[in-house]
Amino acid sequence: MGFETIQLTGQQLEELYSSHLVISGSTDTAKPERKSKPANAGITGKNKKLFVWVVNEPDYPFLSDADFQFLSDVITACKMNMDDIALVNIAQNGMGFNEVIDRFQPKHLIISFLDQNWITLQAEDYTLLQQQDYQLYVTESPGIVRNDKVRKSKLWLALKQMLGL
Repeated sequence: MGFETIQLTGQQLEELYSSHLVISGSTDTAKPERKSKPANAGITGKNKKLFVWVVNEPDYPFLSDADFQFLSDVITACKMNMDDIALVNIAQNGMGFNEVIDRFQPKHLIISFLDQNWITLQAEDYTLLQQQDYQLYVTESPGIVRNDKVRKSKLWLALKQMLGL
Protein backbone atom coordinates (compact mmCIF):
# COMPACT_ATOMS: atom_id res chain seq x y z
CA MET A 1 0.00 0.00 0.00
CA GLY A 2 1.56 3.29 -1.09
CA PHE A 3 0.84 6.78 0.12
CA GLU A 4 -1.01 7.47 -3.11
CA THR A 5 -3.77 5.02 -2.20
CA ILE A 6 -4.53 6.31 1.30
CA GLN A 7 -7.89 8.02 1.45
CA LEU A 8 -9.01 10.18 4.35
CA THR A 9 -12.54 11.27 5.05
CA GLY A 10 -13.46 14.93 5.33
CA GLN A 11 -13.82 14.53 9.10
CA GLN A 12 -10.34 12.99 9.40
CA LEU A 13 -8.85 15.83 7.37
CA GLU A 14 -10.66 18.38 9.50
CA GLU A 15 -9.35 16.78 12.70
CA LEU A 16 -5.79 16.67 11.37
CA TYR A 17 -5.71 20.14 9.84
CA SER A 18 -8.57 22.05 11.43
CA SER A 19 -6.56 25.15 12.18
CA HIS A 20 -4.48 25.07 9.02
CA LEU A 21 -6.13 23.76 5.87
CA VAL A 22 -9.75 22.78 6.29
CA ILE A 23 -12.66 25.12 6.76
CA SER A 24 -15.38 23.28 8.61
CA GLY A 25 -19.03 23.67 7.78
CA SER A 26 -19.54 25.52 11.04
CA THR A 27 -20.83 29.06 10.69
CA ASP A 28 -19.63 30.06 14.15
CA THR A 29 -17.59 33.23 13.67
CA ALA A 30 -16.63 33.65 17.31
CA LYS A 31 -12.91 33.82 17.99
CA PRO A 32 -11.46 30.50 19.11
CA GLU A 33 -10.61 30.15 22.77
CA ARG A 34 -7.01 30.78 23.67
CA LYS A 35 -5.59 27.54 24.87
CA SER A 36 -3.37 27.71 27.88
CA LYS A 37 0.25 27.05 27.11
CA PRO A 38 1.84 23.83 28.36
CA ALA A 39 3.80 24.20 31.59
CA ASN A 40 7.09 23.42 29.83
CA ALA A 41 6.53 25.60 26.75
CA GLY A 42 9.60 27.70 26.02
CA ILE A 43 11.83 25.77 28.43
CA THR A 44 14.80 23.62 27.47
CA GLY A 45 17.82 22.23 29.30
CA LYS A 46 18.07 20.19 32.50
CA ASN A 47 19.39 22.93 34.83
CA LYS A 48 21.96 20.60 36.40
CA LYS A 49 24.12 23.54 37.53
CA LEU A 50 21.18 25.78 38.55
CA PHE A 51 22.11 28.25 35.82
CA VAL A 52 19.03 29.90 34.31
CA TRP A 53 19.06 32.07 31.19
CA VAL A 54 15.79 33.93 30.57
CA VAL A 55 14.86 35.42 27.21
CA ASN A 56 11.75 37.09 25.82
CA GLU A 57 11.47 35.99 22.18
CA PRO A 58 7.83 35.88 21.01
CA ASP A 59 8.75 34.85 17.45
CA TYR A 60 10.63 31.68 18.43
CA PRO A 61 10.08 28.69 20.72
CA PHE A 62 13.44 29.50 22.31
CA LEU A 63 15.74 31.63 20.15
CA SER A 64 16.52 32.19 16.49
CA ASP A 65 19.07 29.76 15.08
CA ALA A 66 21.84 32.39 15.13
CA ASP A 67 21.04 33.41 18.71
CA PHE A 68 20.81 29.80 19.84
CA GLN A 69 24.23 29.12 18.30
CA PHE A 70 25.61 32.18 20.09
CA LEU A 71 24.15 30.99 23.40
CA SER A 72 25.59 27.50 22.82
CA ASP A 73 29.03 28.99 22.11
CA VAL A 74 28.86 31.08 25.29
CA ILE A 75 27.77 28.09 27.38
CA THR A 76 30.54 25.95 25.88
CA ALA A 77 33.12 28.66 26.65
CA CYS A 78 31.91 28.48 30.26
CA LYS A 79 32.66 24.73 30.27
CA MET A 80 28.97 23.81 30.35
CA ASN A 81 26.39 22.41 27.97
CA MET A 82 22.61 22.70 27.57
CA ASP A 83 22.05 20.04 30.25
CA ASP A 84 23.73 22.34 32.75
CA ILE A 85 21.40 25.28 32.19
CA ALA A 86 17.71 26.04 31.81
CA LEU A 87 16.82 28.29 28.89
CA VAL A 88 13.45 29.92 29.58
CA ASN A 89 11.58 31.91 26.94
CA ILE A 90 8.95 33.75 28.97
CA ALA A 91 7.17 34.86 25.79
CA GLN A 92 6.18 31.21 25.27
CA ASN A 93 5.03 30.36 28.80
CA GLY A 94 4.12 33.65 30.49
CA MET A 95 6.20 32.93 33.58
CA GLY A 96 6.85 35.81 35.95
CA PHE A 97 10.12 36.65 37.68
CA ASN A 98 9.19 35.08 41.02
CA GLU A 99 7.81 32.02 39.24
CA VAL A 100 11.17 31.51 37.48
CA ILE A 101 13.02 31.84 40.81
CA ASP A 102 10.66 29.45 42.62
CA ARG A 103 10.62 26.84 39.88
CA PHE A 104 14.31 26.74 38.94
CA GLN A 105 16.04 27.79 42.20
CA PRO A 106 18.96 29.38 40.30
CA LYS A 107 22.42 30.04 41.66
CA HIS A 108 23.10 32.08 38.53
CA LEU A 109 20.42 33.96 36.61
CA ILE A 110 20.90 35.84 33.36
CA ILE A 111 18.02 37.87 32.00
CA SER A 112 18.50 38.80 28.37
CA PHE A 113 16.05 41.69 28.21
CA LEU A 114 15.27 44.53 30.56
CA ASP A 115 11.67 45.04 31.55
CA GLN A 116 11.33 46.65 34.96
CA ASN A 117 7.70 45.49 35.03
CA TRP A 118 8.84 41.86 34.79
CA ILE A 119 11.85 42.04 37.11
CA THR A 120 10.63 42.55 40.65
CA LEU A 121 13.79 44.29 41.80
CA GLN A 122 15.77 47.26 40.57
CA ALA A 123 18.24 46.05 37.93
CA GLU A 124 20.29 47.70 35.22
CA ASP A 125 21.89 46.34 32.08
CA TYR A 126 25.38 44.93 32.54
CA THR A 127 25.30 45.01 36.33
CA LEU A 128 26.03 41.86 38.30
CA LEU A 129 23.82 41.80 41.39
CA GLN A 130 24.23 39.48 44.35
CA GLN A 131 20.85 38.43 45.73
CA GLN A 132 20.33 36.23 48.79
CA ASP A 133 20.46 32.92 46.97
CA TYR A 134 21.67 33.76 43.47
CA GLN A 135 23.63 36.11 41.25
CA LEU A 136 21.69 38.13 38.70
CA TYR A 137 22.98 39.65 35.49
CA VAL A 138 20.79 41.60 33.07
CA THR A 139 21.70 42.24 29.44
CA GLU A 140 19.99 42.88 26.12
CA SER A 141 18.62 40.11 23.93
CA PRO A 142 21.14 37.59 22.58
CA GLY A 143 20.78 39.04 19.07
CA ILE A 144 21.92 42.47 20.23
CA VAL A 145 24.79 41.11 22.33
CA ARG A 146 25.90 38.68 19.62
CA ASN A 147 26.43 41.53 17.16
CA ASP A 148 28.32 43.90 19.46
CA LYS A 149 31.90 43.25 20.63
CA VAL A 150 31.64 45.58 23.64
CA ARG A 151 28.44 43.95 24.90
CA LYS A 152 29.91 40.49 24.32
CA SER A 153 32.98 41.36 26.37
CA LYS A 154 30.78 42.73 29.21
CA LEU A 155 28.78 39.51 29.19
CA TRP A 156 31.95 37.43 29.23
CA LEU A 157 33.40 39.42 32.14
CA ALA A 158 30.18 38.92 34.12
CA LEU A 159 30.13 35.19 33.35
CA LYS A 160 33.76 34.87 34.44
CA GLN A 161 32.91 36.59 37.71
CA MET A 162 29.72 34.58 38.25
CA LEU A 163 31.30 31.22 37.54
CA GLY A 164 34.82 31.85 38.79
CA LEU A 165 36.40 31.19 35.38
